Amino acid sequence: MSAAVSVIIPVYNGAGLVAQAIDSALGQSMAPLEVIVVDDGSTDDTAAVLAEYGGRIRRLRIAHGGVSRARNAGMAASRGDLLAFLDADDIWHPHKLARQAAALSVWPQAGLCCCDYLVLHRQHGHLVSHFAGALPLAGLSLEQPLLRAPLAALVRCNFIGTASNVMLRAAVARQAGRFDPQLRQAEDYDYWLHCALHTRFLLLSAPLVEKRSHDANLTAHALETAQCHEAVLVNWQRGGSLPRDAAALLPQALSQVRYRIARQYALRGQADNALRYCARGWRSERSAGNLRRAGRTLARCLLHLAAARQHAS
Repeated sequence: MSAAVSVIIPVYNGAGLVAQAIDSALGQSMAPLEVIVVDDGSTDDTAAVLAEYGGRIRRLRIAHGGVSRARNAGMAASRGDLLAFLDADDIWHPHKLARQAAALSVWPQAGLCCCDYLVLHRQHGHLVSHFAGALPLAGLSLEQPLLRAPLAALVRCNFIGTASNVMLRAAVARQAGRFDPQLRQAEDYDYWLHCALHTRFLLLSAPLVEKRSHDANLTAHALETAQCHEAVLVNWQRGGSLPRDAAALLPQALSQVRYRIARQYALRGQADNALRYCARGWRSERSAGNLRRAGRTLARCLLHLAAARQHAS
């Protein structure tokens, strides 16, 4: 099997971590055609770290514009038939590229392959499987690896979860277009939805990526991520480009993400915003099931608000 894989690594001020990501890409059992590292206008020592790799990587430097612009620049410069994305603070298993390229060879009708990944929570030292929590929410099972209708499952839940576990045919990437540079978070979720309009997806049960969480940033980014997730779904709802079966799932998906936002506001002690998003979650889908979800969310928000007030005093 011969597959030309372009690895695309966007990095911004990642001098302390990007070398491990690059090493995991260069150390693959199936050597990639190229490892493209896009420096998104870093102001730390990232450029010096990248320079140490010499000709083993292709270095691009662009003005700081966010991860979407960096990935888009890497895609535009790529020459491979397959694209594999790797975030600068993640690490690949040595056989990641080989396993995914082989799977796409066996399943030519699939244009995107995603594998499971493990999230390392540094503070606790725990490794947690992403698929274990995400696939049931999306209504998926690893017993059926080829997803004939990935769009509906994605609307229910972003079961892919990150960019580092994806291998994508370059032809599908050209059909799907570019990552949206206006999105600060959830830009990958939006892009997978675009991909799902054009191809089937393939799931690999093996956890071939280690995603290293920054525990101090998890809470700080949770609200912004949920808000961007909401913005993605609202944009798709307004655009009216989803097939009917997937579009029918949008109201429930919007209600669930708005309840997540409500809980995040409550954790911060912002009562008005928390209650406002509880109401928005209910209005997104007026059903008996959602009324129960609204009640549970409101109860949790009130508990969070009470705890926040007690902590403040």
